[in-house]
Amino acid sequence: MGQLDLLWEYQNLDLALDKYDKMRKNSPLRNKLIELKNYLVQQQEHLVKLNEEAEKKNHILNRINHEYEDILKAFKSDLDKVEGGQVRSVKQLEEMQKAAVELKEKLAKKEEEIKGLLKDIQALSGKLEEIRVRMVKAKKEYSDTKAEYDSEVAKIQKEYQEVKEQRSELRNKLDPELIKRYNRLKKSRGTAIVMVEQSCCGGCNMSLAALVIERLKKGDDIIECENCGRILYWANKTDADAKSAI
Repeated sequence: MGQLDLLWEYQNLDLALDKYDKMRKNSPLRNKLIELKNYLVQQQEHLVKLNEEAEKKNHILNRINHEYEDILKAFKSDLDKVEGGQVRSVKQLEEMQKAAVELKEKLAKKEEEIKGLLKDIQALSGKLEEIRVRMVKAKKEYSDTKAEYDSEVAKIQKEYQEVKEQRSELRNKLDPELIKRYNRLKKSRGTAIVMVEQSCCGGCNMSLAALVIERLKKGDDIIECENCGRILYWANKTDADAKSAI
């Protein structure tokens, strides 16, 4: 087997390795894992924000509860004075009655604020619970999907390693300079060596001169396409040589 034949097989193995890499990267299971991970991160961020909001609401509720208790104490204190006969004049009584009305209004206002906050806190608690339930479900789905993906990757990796070993064996049989040439072409063209199809370059489809075709048929010379620069490969070279010998 000549160098071109070996290089052709080497490229097939090389392309197979690229295919396995794409299989890993483009696996539906991998994409699903990424989506689930992003979803869990988003939900966690949402959970943190809602917790912070709930804490703020609770702090405000505690403050208003203290204010409510202080107003209630002042109201009861004035009421005790009236009931205890500590009011000495009509004017003082009128002032205390006026203060009592103001305190009642303040208490009513605080009660409304407390009710509103309790409603908000309850709604936040409901949302937090919904998120926690969704996250538990998503985490289980992520765990199941990851187990399935790991199994898939293990199978791909096994096949990948087998092909890689075959490619390494071929590489040892190839001229180092030819490998360098191959790598340069693969980097710039995607494929380095292309089969001649109906007297045309299999890479750019340019028609090849009859002299080039004859040279390809006769020997193992490294001939590049004048248009795209890829190495040309004549697959039927062995058959042509056998016919000539007859």
